[in-house]
Amino acid sequence: MLQNYFKIAWRNLRKNQAYAFINISGLALGMGCALLIFALVRFHYQTDRHHRNYDRIYQFTSRFTSLTNEFNIQGIPYPFGQAVRNDYPGIERIAMLDEWYSPLIAVPVANQADKKIKEKSHNGAFVEPAYFSIFDYTWIAGGPDDLSQPGTVVMSAELARKCFGTTTNVIGRTVRLEARIPARVVGVFADYREDTDLDYSIMASWGSLKEQFNGRPEDEPFDNTNGSTHCFALFNDRFTVADWNQQMLPFVKKYNPRKIKETSYPAIPFSSMHLSPEYGGVSRGLLLSLVLIGILLIGTASINFVNLATAQALNRAREVGVRKVLGSTKTQLFWQFMGETTLIVLSALALGIVLFQYGQTLAHSYLSGPFRFTFYFSPSVLAWLALMVAAVILMAGLYPALIVAGFRPVVALAGRLTTQQTGGFSLRRGLVVAQFAISQMLIIGLIVVTNQLSYVQTKDLGFRKDAILTVSLPNLPAQDISKMSAFRNLASEVPDVSSFSYSMSGPPQSGSTSQTNVRFDTRPNEEPYTPQQAWIDADYVGLYGLKLITGRNLQRSDTAREALINETFMRQLGFSRPEEVLGKILHKQSVSLEIVGVLKDYNQSDLRQRIKPMFLTTMASGYYSANIQLRSADFGQALKQLEKAYNQVYADSFFDPQFVDDQIQEAYQQEQTMGKLINFFTGIALVIGCMGLYGLVLFMVNQRTKEVGVRKVLGASVRSILWLFSKEFIQLIAIAFVLSAPVARWAMESWLKNFEYKISLNPAIFLLALLATVVVALLTVSFQSVKAALTNPVKSLRSE
Repeated sequence: MLQNYFKIAWRNLRKNQAYAFINISGLALGMGCALLIFALVRFHYQTDRHHRNYDRIYQFTSRFTSLTNEFNIQGIPYPFGQAVRNDYPGIERIAMLDEWYSPLIAVPVANQADKKIKEKSHNGAFVEPAYFSIFDYTWIAGGPDDLSQPGTVVMSAELARKCFGTTTNVIGRTVRLEARIPARVVGVFADYREDTDLDYSIMASWGSLKEQFNGRPEDEPFDNTNGSTHCFALFNDRFTVADWNQQMLPFVKKYNPRKIKETSYPAIPFSSMHLSPEYGGVSRGLLLSLVLIGILLIGTASINFVNLATAQALNRAREVGVRKVLGSTKTQLFWQFMGETTLIVLSALALGIVLFQYGQTLAHSYLSGPFRFTFYFSPSVLAWLALMVAAVILMAGLYPALIVAGFRPVVALAGRLTTQQTGGFSLRRGLVVAQFAISQMLIIGLIVVTNQLSYVQTKDLGFRKDAILTVSLPNLPAQDISKMSAFRNLASEVPDVSSFSYSMSGPPQSGSTSQTNVRFDTRPNEEPYTPQQAWIDADYVGLYGLKLITGRNLQRSDTAREALINETFMRQLGFSRPEEVLGKILHKQSVSLEIVGVLKDYNQSDLRQRIKPMFLTTMASGYYSANIQLRSADFGQALKQLEKAYNQVYADSFFDPQFVDDQIQEAYQQEQTMGKLINFFTGIALVIGCMGLYGLVLFMVNQRTKEVGVRKVLGASVRSILWLFSKEFIQLIAIAFVLSAPVARWAMESWLKNFEYKISLNPAIFLLALLATVVVALLTVSFQSVKAALTNPVKSLRSE
């Protein structure tokens, strides 16, 4: 019997090839995209779950509370780990880690210059040996046992191959960290899977950081918190995270008594860090939005199937009537049509998997950041795939099968079935409305995301960004001022260099600033908030075009003597007129800074964050970036000359220039990739919708061939025939717009809340989405409508 069902299904597919193509390709697109979304979401929910102690790992974080806001960071004070270890021995494991961004590795080569390896996408870290008791690594050679000694490192197999050309015979060999600190290789671990946030290509001993790298003391004060310093813990039954929450207040009283009201150190489950945007993770809301889009795409494809299947039911009425007369039961007919649906869905699934594999390749080529993923098959994945197929079969096939199986044989054989008996126009209208509503919501999302990205790219940030590049200086505890002077002189001699400046962290919107406590002028207490601070030289303001509202620029100095503050800081201090704050003193620990000028506010962070109080001062030993403005568009020649000058001064370092506008764009990488995804999925939804619309119009034209012929004979124009088929769909689009616009507005307002500076949702956005839907629908409908309108009426009436 099953063989007979599938044989009949195959014959029907061959007979109605246009409908078969629309159904199979529509379902394939929907399921292929749903598979891509499932793979992406699963990838993020599975990140770092391969560690055996995954559910018991916690990360200590810092929370700063002020009168105006709450600020969370992953960073903790440098001596935090040792303090917790001393006071709470019941915690099973404590491990400190200090991130080392874009490490420079020099490999000694006999009778040649050192081979230098530095990749922006790779990070390193300084770790305590206990780190490898918390997290699991597969060791190819050696191990972490000797990592307790200063001057030792472990590295990934990929980095070992880049350094030494092999992963064997590397134990005991020497590399130089930042091209100056010798370190012995004591272990090589297997390369990471992509689903990890701990992808450090090289990890050096904690002692290297303390004793050789920058000399940070164990007794460093707790009020100095660096965002790159992390602490992980493995809790157990003897000391749980609940115990820590109870003990945290006494701990803060002991080690940071001056900040007991403002500071806390919550332990966050490591399992939640990857999906916590406040700690640099991926937004759960974004992932759930993608899941919703996947469901909508499958729903759109299923709507096509139901619409076309019920429309085609009229053409199969006599077949059903004959089968019932010959003894077929309603149940047998039901399963026959469900079998046909199953064949179509399985065919669509096969094509969808091909599209999914191709989509993965495109994702690796065109997407970046958290949207690059690798899909790992497993029994749970296959179970989900089977569940999706079953759900699609039920959604697409259940209602049409019930309709067709329920035909009365006498009525079916007599050819007296009406569209109401085959599902009715009311059902198909409702499904078409749902389809248009989905498309309109996606189009509105596309327009809003595109406009917001255009806004962040074109908004005046308050500083100059064109034709400026930054070059990182060597990562030293304190910069060599004589070398900095030499590089400035050499770079300034390059004809295309118009100005040169040093700063702590590059462009104004680098987001790499530190926060500190200050006491203002004669006030007895520190301010109840922590302004941001940045170190710049006297040329920085002019190079970036920062605007002074009042006062003057900083004088040339290698040490901190004066300060510029922004408008926000001035208002936070309680002043409304910039002139009133000039000459006042900022006390920062043991340093007193005279306020000599007030800068017009500029965005020192990305547009997701509001402008914060900030001051800038000089500190030559803390400059880690050279800022260089170029005159001409011929950047190639200038870069070669600057590289030559850099290598002449910093022979052991690595010339790695970045243009400021590129750095700013990188800050919105996630939004840009989201925009690409929405563009893609909106296009897919429109294609699926148009295919279904085309099938419906094709059915309507076939059913109304005689009516069109009569109208033509009576003088109807092509325009009126076109309007005959289009007006109903325009009405449905209007209904869909009324339903979709409020939902889309709510969703986009929720997304825009991520930005402090954003576009407004004006009516033009929604009208544009409505217009786009109408145009696409009319183009789809008009092809078959015009064809029917141009057909010779004599031929139409004769064929009927």
